[in-house]
Amino acid sequence: MDYARYVVQPGDTIYKIAKAYQVDMPELIHLNHLKHPDRIYPGQVLLLPVAESTVPTPGEIPEPNFTYAMWLFDVYAGKDSELSAVTTYLYQAAVLDRPEFDALLRPIAYDELRHVELLGIALRHLGVDPRYGSFSKGHWVDWRARYLNYTTELCALLDLNMEDEAKAVQHYNDLSQRIPIPEIQAILCQLAADEQRHYECFALAKQQFCCIEVCPAPSAPTAPVPEVPENGPVGGLG
Repeated sequence: MDYARYVVQPGDTIYKIAKAYQVDMPELIHLNHLKHPDRIYPGQVLLLPVAESTVPTPGEIPEPNFTYAMWLFDVYAGKDSELSAVTTYLYQAAVLDRPEFDALLRPIAYDELRHVELLGIALRHLGVDPRYGSFSKGHWVDWRARYLNYTTELCALLDLNMEDEAKAVQHYNDLSQRIPIPEIQAILCQLAADEQRHYECFALAKQQFCCIEVCPAPSAPTAPVPEVPENGPVGGLG
């Protein structure tokens, strides 16, 4: 017996889910160790038994796509994510309120917004709804404004930005090795290259405005970066 993961939607009940996927209620309750089957909630992840030959139906997320999606949701709209980066950099541009910092922060923020779009396309390729949030201990958590970095002291925020960008380069390089789907690998390698460039921009700004030498930029991906077509991020996605 194989299993698919189902993310509980608003209005779902164990009865509705069992009926929709032709699963016995007692089996569904036992499989998911539900002590209170009448208390399921939106975002909860349930296992569904499926026959090996069964074609997944809408709502089911078969493996390994579910695991890949969990990894991508973290960088898409988790705590340390592209969505957090967009809003953080736009906030910093607003509070610093100087042309030279606008010229630094806003283009990077718009790059990160494009990353949100690309990761959303990757999630759709995996067959999931690219909502803004991520999974924590198996439960869905919506993206929250408290994820932002609200530091306003220039040199401190540049340090934090550089740290975040360096982590992002490493994370995307790692994900590109762990998700063996060429279309998604192309997106991840593109994002890693962008984040390395962002690191270098922040490093130059720190040297200019804080008069401090910084560590070298993170190393570029060792594997060749797949080309992304001009007319879209990846052919066949969407």
